[in-house]
Amino acid sequence: MTFRSIFVPVVLILAGCASAPSENADVHAFMVGYTQAWNAHDAAKIARDYYRMGPGVEDQQASLTRSFEGLVAQGYDKSDIHEIKTCITGPDTAWAGMHFTRLKANGEPLPPKDRASQYNLKKFADGWRITKLMGGDASKPLACPAAGAAS
Repeated sequence: MTFRSIFVPVVLILAGCASAPSENADVHAFMVGYTQAWNAHDAAKIARDYYRMGPGVEDQQASLTRSFEGLVAQGYDKSDIHEIKTCITGPDTAWAGMHFTRLKANGEPLPPKDRASQYNLKKFADGWRITKLMGGDASKPLACPAAGAAS
């Protein structure tokens, strides 16, 4: 075994690790922005800047508006985010998980108190977008999906 046969693969691995955190930070920042838009009940912004899940922006906005109306009717005010975990799953894909509590205007949790969601993301020409939203198990730690599971 030569120095080059060991050195080159190690450098390539380290270079891959070095580039992942900035992408991961971008995905994390994207999810923070998403939660801010969610807490503002900004259906138009979420549909335009965060979702890419099938229906067009107008249909998605209408669906989100109805969702917010239903939540507000239950007393919902905003979500308290306990944890966001993100990871890059491919050259233009990522996964995010979130633990949170939905709070009523009086500060009490909207049952169930502990909630979790998972998101598949894809990077388009105009930036990261959520392409799939799934429930999660709030009793389990957030963990990146196994290779190939976040498609």
